[in-house]
Order: sequence, then structure tokens, then C-alpha cells
Amino acid sequence: MKPTILLLACALATFAQSLSGTWLTPEGRSKVEIKPCGASHCGAIVWMQTPKNDEKNADPALRARPLVGVQILNGDKLYAPERGKTVDAKIALATPDSLEIRVSVGLVKKTVTWTRVK
Repeated sequence: MKPTILLLACALATFAQSLSGTWLTPEGRSKVEIKPCGASHCGAIVWMQTPKNDEKNADPALRARPLVGVQILNGDKLYAPERGKTVDAKIALATPDSLEIRVSVGLVKKTVTWTRVK
């Protein structure tokens, strides 16, 4: 493996590791646990203030599944259960305890902040 490729792989693994933990979404409605998966990161809902099913999923067969336990983050893709859609997301660690997630749907862009649960 070339040194630059190895360095990039190590940087990606470190970034994914720094995102590891449990994060509270805006307005405190749910918690997402993020873990490394491969050279990236994945996140699943582990708690909801008011547990719900995936009622707005585009796939009718998935609408009855509980959202707790559903993987909503996979690398640069974020599943938005309130819309039933997967969107592009850019994730940046703003501070050790705050995560900025910028999503874009067409021309609309929005940034939200998740807070690390201690």
C-alpha cells in the first residue's frame, strides 16, 4: 500500500472513531449511537422520547417497523424518518461534544447540531 493511501485510510479511521458515541438530536427527540463501520461510520437510533414506527418510509413493507434500532447514518448518507427519505449529509465534529450535520436536498441545505451524550 502506498504511504499516501495508508495515511488517508488512517485519517478516515481516526475521524470515524472520533464520531463514536451516543448523540442527542436537536430538540432532544432521539439518541443516535455512532460507531465505526469499515473506513466510515454508521449510526442507529437507540432511544426516542416518543417511540414511533417508520410510518413515512417509501417502502410500505417497512412502515410498521419501530424506528428504535434502525440505522439512519451510513457514511455520507442520512435517513430522515420524519420524511421517509435518505439525503446526502456532510458531518463535521465542531467540538468534541457537538456534531454538525449539513444535509442537502436539491437546492435546500440545512445544518443541525447533535450533542454528545455523556
